[in-house]
Amino acid sequence: MKLYKREKYLSRIRPFYDAEDLIKVITGVRRCGKSSIMQMIYEELFNAGVPESNLIYIDLDKRGYRNIKTDQQLENLIDSNTPESGTVYLFIDEIQNVENFEPLLNGYRNEGRFSIFITGSNSYLLSGELVTKLTGRYIEFEIYTLTFDEYEGMKHFYNKEVNPNSIIELTNYILEGGFPRAVLFDTLELKREYTRNVVNEIFKKDIRYRNRIKNKDTVVRRIICSRKIRLFACHSF
Repeated sequence: MKLYKREKYLSRIRPFYDAEDLIKVITGVRRCGKSSIMQMIYEELFNAGVPESNLIYIDLDKRGYRNIKTDQQLENLIDSNTPESGTVYLFIDEIQNVENFEPLLNGYRNEGRFSIFITGSNSYLLSGELVTKLTGRYIEFEIYTLTFDEYEGMKHFYNKEVNPNSIIELTNYILEGGFPRAVLFDTLELKREYTRNVVNEIFKKDIRYRNRIKNKDTVVRRIICSRKIRLFACHSF
């Protein structure tokens, strides 16, 4: 499927496409579009003339790669796909699935011919481990759910109905939650069901586990209250 280009992020990352001394770290909550943005970067480099042999894309959540759990296994996979000459653009999706990946990536970075892009779970990448182990050797790009203009742009791109009444359209955007995949569903019921499942997954895997939260209801109430305050503030100006 053709991807909707999120230019606001691509324009920030493009100047670093060839920065071999910096690992490009793409972070963000689950299902916000990190993997899609990395695929867009891959496509842009390919369309710009980079040989496919010099583009290595590894999605560690996909069948065929899910057994890659150690740094040695990942190193063997990368080495077996690395061409003899030219800059190698290395993309690794869901890097937290591999133990002790930081020294390995830093080793490739030190070789001076690898431009490295990674995505991963916020519960790992934003928890302090990466900052400690790759200090000064990476640049982070945090991705968010769709802004309102991206939401409308994506609907136009995929030929989804856009309500001419901007207030109704804004209300739909708020109710749907801004996750890119939700735009592709045709009914509000399906969109909200999808969003509800994503939010539950974020809470269970990234928030509750990382922070050892025991009282889920209290946290959920605080999040809802905080969201209502922000929405009230937005409508007050």
